[in-house]
Amino acid sequence: MNNLVFIFASLLGAIAIAWMGYDFAGANTLALAVTFSIGGVYLIGIVELLRFRRATTSLQGALGSITPQMTATENWYEDWLRRLDPALSGAVRSRIAGERSGLPTPVFTPYLVGLLVMLGLLGTFVGMVSTLGGAVSALQGSTELDAIRASLAAPIQGLGVAFGTSVAGVAASAMLGLISTLVRHERILATRQLDSRIASEFKAFSPNYQREQAYAALHAQAGALPAVASDLHTVAAQLASLGDKLGESLLANQNQFHAATEKRFNELATSVDRSLRESLTASASAAGDSLQPVLTRAVEAISQMLQETQQQQVLATRDQLGTLGDEFGAAGTSLLDAFAATSSSWTEQTLALQASIKDTLNQSVCELTDSANSSSASLLTEIGRLLASTEALVEARAESEATWLDSHAQRMTELTDALTGKLEILRTQEAQGQAAALARLAELEAAVATHLTQLGQGLEAPMTRLIETASETPRAAAEVIGQLRAEITNNVERDNQLLEERLRVMQELNALSASLQAAATAQRSAVENLVESSASLLQDVTSRFSDTLVAEVTKMSEASSHVAGGAIELSSLGEAFSHAVDLFNSSNEAMMEHLANVETAMAQSSSRSDEQMAYYVAQAREIIDHSMLSQKEMMDDMRRIKRKTSQLAAGTQ
Repeated sequence: MNNLVFIFASLLGAIAIAWMGYDFAGANTLALAVTFSIGGVYLIGIVELLRFRRATTSLQGALGSITPQMTATENWYEDWLRRLDPALSGAVRSRIAGERSGLPTPVFTPYLVGLLVMLGLLGTFVGMVSTLGGAVSALQGSTELDAIRASLAAPIQGLGVAFGTSVAGVAASAMLGLISTLVRHERILATRQLDSRIASEFKAFSPNYQREQAYAALHAQAGALPAVASDLHTVAAQLASLGDKLGESLLANQNQFHAATEKRFNELATSVDRSLRESLTASASAAGDSLQPVLTRAVEAISQMLQETQQQQVLATRDQLGTLGDEFGAAGTSLLDAFAATSSSWTEQTLALQASIKDTLNQSVCELTDSANSSSASLLTEIGRLLASTEALVEARAESEATWLDSHAQRMTELTDALTGKLEILRTQEAQGQAAALARLAELEAAVATHLTQLGQGLEAPMTRLIETASETPRAAAEVIGQLRAEITNNVERDNQLLEERLRVMQELNALSASLQAAATAQRSAVENLVESSASLLQDVTSRFSDTLVAEVTKMSEASSHVAGGAIELSSLGEAFSHAVDLFNSSNEAMMEHLANVETAMAQSSSRSDEQMAYYVAQAREIIDHSMLSQKEMMDDMRRIKRKTSQLAAGTQ
């Protein structure tokens, strides 16, 4: 039935196109060209549908050819797929494998159906343009009524030619659409037949069936495992008993073999010992008899050679001793002469050097005394300036130094008598100054520690609040997300967009929390490092200052023991004090600079954390505002829908 309908519809469309083409032949070339175009498009559609129907027929024939004898063979499934049209084999294989995908459909036919209608309309429009143009020219070319009627008759008759293309296009489109519907219906029937066969003959080739078979095989295997285990236990027991028997028999055979081997080895050793003894005795006696004259001659020759060698060595030793005695005598005489000359010259040089040293010392003492007397005022001024510079560091020590300088200026002439007392006073004053300096350093260390403690406490509260805020922000965002998920379930697309946006916000908030925790850890470690570095720096400064003070006390003690070099020692003492002050100032400046850098870094980190927090809070606020707006829009939509529903209900009542 379908074949007859297919042939009839195809012939009907072709007859309509041929009829219109026959009418246009020789009358209107443009309409004939459009009709040929319609016929070509119709032919392309018919060819595609024929191929489509042939593929469907191959599927139906292959499904009808399945028999129990065919399914009993080994590779019948692959052979059956090879019988299908190549355009259907892949789709059929996928559908049998469990993929619920449809079979291929005609690709160009739906487009060609519409194209036929458009070509018919195109021919109509072109014909109307030419017809109306001829009518206008006829009306404009004459003023008589009969002439106008005669001139309008031909264009009006041409309208039939123009509408003939529409008839051909619409008829071809209708027939092609009918044929497409028929072949699609055949394909649907073939697909249903294939689905019915998938549940029976092709069931073994579906993944679900294979999984079921594998599960059944595993279940059967699991059921057979206890029996296999019991059989294995029996076999293991038999193997154990067999192993015990084999071990006992091997042990007995090994003992017998060892006993026989030991007996044979003992006999062999006895015979070998006896034969060796006899052969060694005979060979030793023969060798002794043959070597005795040779050894006698060798001993005599060696004794003679030793005597000759000893005599030669005695003569050579005597000659060498005589030569060495003569050489030592000459060398001793020359050494005595050189030593005598050197000792006399050395004595003269020593006396001259002692005289020059004595003169130099006397001159140095005189010069030192004069320089000490002449530069006492300048030294006092220099010492006062140096002590004034040290007063900024340690006030107590400055006072003791001023007292010591005043007493030293007043008692310069009595320095020799009051040296011991001055030393005691100086040691006492230095001890007091050192104690004051240590106390000052301890106060400075305590102040720095207090400042750092306050700074840490001051930072701890904001950081705690910041961490709490950061931990509360994800919780608030999660609550907002939960509410939004509960309220916008009816709008899938908007829900997906908001969900992606919230996930991004959660990631950013988690990153913010991690960065804040890292910043807090870094700041705490920086504060701890600052405290440790400050403590070590203060200890270093204290140790340096103590070492400097001890060194200066030692230098002052040594300077007190040398009266002549007092001015030089005082100058070195002032320089040492200046160096100590410079060291302390430089270390203090370095520590203050380090503290300033740490404070700047902490301020920058705090500002950066505040900026990041403000940025993420602003983003969270924007998300919440966007969610509130979307929620408001949804509520408005729901109100409008509810209002419309109520209006419709009122209208129906």
